Amino acid sequence: MVQAYVSSNSEQFTGINDWKSIVTLVVFFLTNLTIIFPFRVPLPKVAVSVIHFGLVKCRVVPHTPEPLRQQYFPVNFLTAPTIAVLSLLACKAINSSVLRLGILGADGVEPINIMALFISLAYLSISLDTTGLLRFLALWVVKRCGSSGRKLHLYLYLFFLTCATIVGNDPVILSGTAFLAYLTRISGISPPTAWIFSQFAAANMGSVVLISSNPTNLVLSGAFSLSFATYTSSVILPFLAAALIVYPFLSVVLFRSTVFIPPRIELSGNDAEGGIDHPSSALSDKTGAIFGSILLLVTLGVLVGTSTVGVPVWQVAVPPAAMMLSHDIWRDWRCCRAHWSVSQEQQVEQVGLPSPTTVHAPVELRTLPPSASQLDVHKPGNDSKPRWTLSSLLSTFIYRYAQMLPTAHAVFQKLPLTLVPFAFLMFILVQGLASQGWVHVFAGWWETWVNKTGVIGAVAGMVIGSGLLCNICGTNIGTTILLARMLQKWESLGKPVATDVRYASVYGLALGSNYGAFTLTFSASLAGLLWRNILGQKGVHVWQSQFAQMNLGTFVIASLASGTVLIGQMLVVHHRDDR
Repeated sequence: MVQAYVSSNSEQFTGINDWKSIVTLVVFFLTNLTIIFPFRVPLPKVAVSVIHFGLVKCRVVPHTPEPLRQQYFPVNFLTAPTIAVLSLLACKAINSSVLRLGILGADGVEPINIMALFISLAYLSISLDTTGLLRFLALWVVKRCGSSGRKLHLYLYLFFLTCATIVGNDPVILSGTAFLAYLTRISGISPPTAWIFSQFAAANMGSVVLISSNPTNLVLSGAFSLSFATYTSSVILPFLAAALIVYPFLSVVLFRSTVFIPPRIELSGNDAEGGIDHPSSALSDKTGAIFGSILLLVTLGVLVGTSTVGVPVWQVAVPPAAMMLSHDIWRDWRCCRAHWSVSQEQQVEQVGLPSPTTVHAPVELRTLPPSASQLDVHKPGNDSKPRWTLSSLLSTFIYRYAQMLPTAHAVFQKLPLTLVPFAFLMFILVQGLASQGWVHVFAGWWETWVNKTGVIGAVAGMVIGSGLLCNICGTNIGTTILLARMLQKWESLGKPVATDVRYASVYGLALGSNYGAFTLTFSASLAGLLWRNILGQKGVHVWQSQFAQMNLGTFVIASLASGTVLIGQMLVVHHRDDR
């Protein structure tokens, strides 16, 4: 099939059978396979010892009298794409032009712009979360439900849907997952399967509504010049259909047993972690919560209002993020100064007073600032000849920074910064496929498919296909980058593309790339990897087989509901345009 397509389009590109093309494709899929199944490679002890000796001599790390433990090199979603890009550069399968286009962007997809918008909105959302607002709202919802287990399950489902719509799936995963682990523990719900899987599905369905709620939406909006208003108006009804159909499936079919959702639950209101009876105890910074809420809502409103006039989105999102950062620094500095003043007053009095009053960290931050022992800070008197090293200086700096600016430190710890190099590397790999003609081939396959199946095939193929591809194409971000490039190439093949088929393809990809997070593997999205890690830290272990078993039916139901509405919506819009 590849040969036939190549021969019929040889005037547009050549060399698909060149070894560079084959190597690029193989490396791309091996990279994605590694992202799904990460592993560690043991490093030779001799090499580790030699490297450690050199680092000690250069005063990078301190000398340790204990024997060195076995060291491993992780091959994961960061190192595997890095190795892939470097390998392709070394064998000249890709060149500096591909590297530049993968970073700066091409055909309307601007990675730097997308990442600037994503990190800015992520900072706004996570900083708002550190004020305790999401925990406060969740506790408020729990209190309103009384002792009814079914009502609480429904209210939390709606709550997570709403929060994910506004702030995106990452803050909901970060804060909501830990909250559910706490809630199910104090209420005696075991296993917490129904609650955590419903939250995961709700978070990733809600993230489809706004362009700003998921990096995949940002990629699509850049690739096809979609305004905020146009995008949201096109996906809101399919999302609502999925949200309405999925909940009965979860509560009546998948989790119908009272073991999963007990009819009555008893909550302890005096638990030290939250206080069900007093939700306001979780709101650690009321002023910051109000300021952050207004700033986030204004930012989203301005993004919607300016999306039709060509203002770069990063110019709208970066200033509010800088304002929120300044607010966090100012708040931390003020609290730190107050703490220093109290300490100095007590030292001057030199009487038997209690220990200095400490600045109470917000509920969301209490476990975040690392201790001095964790940071390997050198304490005078530990040895007779203290020696500074680069690692000790860096650890001391980080420790003092965490103590002086706990809010900013906590937000930066939670920021999905690893997404930035990962996304750039995936952009480069997909650009490599495009430079070798593979995206052109995939576009030809898609053209053949939609020509035979029409609008219904376009929706079904893109929603289901993109959702499943998230499991083998480097998470839903890698899938969106690849398929967006494919659709762009499909539009430029020469034949006119029908408006309704284009509409179905683009918004089918929007739905599938978001819903693909709850399909078969944790690595279908970075949110899935984050969700699993948080649950593991809280003592809740979810196995890969359980993840696939619980999610696949939800994905099918959500895809069918949204796809059906998208087809009907597209037919109405197309019919109106024809008139």
